[in-house]
Amino acid sequence: MIFSLLKIRKKTAAVIAGIVIALTCLWGLAMWQNISRQEMLNILLSSVLMIVIIAVCAVLLITTIKLIGAAIRKLVSRNTDDDA
Repeated sequence: MIFSLLKIRKKTAAVIAGIVIALTCLWGLAMWQNISRQEMLNILLSSVLMIVIIAVCAVLLITTIKLIGAAIRKLVSRNTDDDA
């Protein structure tokens, strides 16, 4: 309803609504379990840090595999050029 007035795309509106619903659920859970804001913030920052570390490791692993593949292709092409 509100998103149509703001002229936001449906996918963007769905993402915004999902984030708002998730934040509301987390807030309700924190109130129910008497979890402090500081503890929730620590959990959030720890989760974000873990995701960033996993993403960086994945990029490094992919880069390493690509470089090894390129080096092997270069060696193979050099050997075939020497044989000819």
